[in-house]
Amino acid sequence: MMFEHKQLQNLQDYFTDLNNRRESCVYFYRINNYSEEIKNFILKYYEEARKTGVVIEGKIPNPTEKNLEYYNEIMGMNFQMSVGFIGTSLKKWLPRMNDYQRQTISMSVYDTLDEMRKSGKNDNMLKNAYIKFMCWLYYKFERIVSQLGENRIPKILYEGEVSNYELKLITILSNAGCDVVLLQYKGDAAYKKLDPESKFSINLPSGNTAFPQDFSIKWVRKEMENQMNLQRLYGVLPELLNCTNAWIKGKGLWDVSKSVLTRGTDKKLFYNCFIRINGVEDKLTYLNELYQFQLELKGAKRQLVIIENTIPAPSMEEISSIRRNNYKNRDQMLIDLSSNLKYTANMELQRLMNKAFIDVMVEAEAQEGMNLNKLTNKAVYLLCWQKRYQQELFKDWKQPDISVFIWAAAKMKMKSCF
Repeated sequence: MMFEHKQLQNLQDYFTDLNNRRESCVYFYRINNYSEEIKNFILKYYEEARKTGVVIEGKIPNPTEKNLEYYNEIMGMNFQMSVGFIGTSLKKWLPRMNDYQRQTISMSVYDTLDEMRKSGKNDNMLKNAYIKFMCWLYYKFERIVSQLGENRIPKILYEGEVSNYELKLITILSNAGCDVVLLQYKGDAAYKKLDPESKFSINLPSGNTAFPQDFSIKWVRKEMENQMNLQRLYGVLPELLNCTNAWIKGKGLWDVSKSVLTRGTDKKLFYNCFIRINGVEDKLTYLNELYQFQLELKGAKRQLVIIENTIPAPSMEEISSIRRNNYKNRDQMLIDLSSNLKYTANMELQRLMNKAFIDVMVEAEAQEGMNLNKLTNKAVYLLCWQKRYQQELFKDWKQPDISVFIWAAAKMKMKSCF
């Protein structure tokens, strides 16, 4: 059976098993533009291709002299333009393939060679292309051809400007039951010279933003390693995720005081906001507005902490209460210091605190001039503040409670209002 190429409803369709797809189809898309959604898709697709398929960085290497000598030794140099000959050859050359896989690849190779013949290629050219395809199948794609037809569809991820014969071979595999993504950082121009009518693949409409200059599969691999490392630092993740500011109307105090029960309905999220208010709309009424704001928070039984001017630096007593050691690297430091975060009354809250602490410190590490000693000092300060205010902010915490932390500048004179 030859697989048809179908259009996606969304990028997640790529990760749907064969039995759950709307039709028995595969997806073959080329991506020329960048977005946060595209980045997250590529990270996930890379992991799938790494596990169940092939990741191609640069070009598929041409068969070497030794590759061709070995092929000649096993298969000889005979060639016949027929599905039967190709199938018999595959049975000897790639013995792990079952009958279905062999028949599908044979038909797909034949169709590609037949198109080349119709375009004017002579028998010698067809033979050379056939031998190149056979070598590539053996040396680069053997793990894919032995998975064709299974419920979990194998994946190919190709980066760069695909060549004529590479496109033909990848199309052979796609027609036989393999998903494909081409990452084209330089756009679609080179590809359209090979396939001007987009017969073999579909261009993904994804906006006009070009890929970042440093984006590559190498970057993806590093990002995946970073994510795996973060998972190790997090330990057991919380079940809840924050939905910060996505729901707000931009009305300042009104957003903060809005009932937590009316902010959203997804039980996997807690709906908080992080806003700053510079100045006031009306100097004559803002004191009364602050007073009413306070009454609303108290009426809703929201936990409240107000800090004026600056957050007091940790005392020597607070700093000495943080258990710490000497550290050789960031990860060792974060894993050890995060053990100071304790909230035994609610493990979900403790996990939320831990993840937030790790995320803030990883971001702080990227600041210019940061070193391990400075980062450790920042971590200790943060832990001191967290321990100082957690009892006031999170007393008897349960989902969907959202406490309120207010840091007021000196000119606001919050003490006169609260």
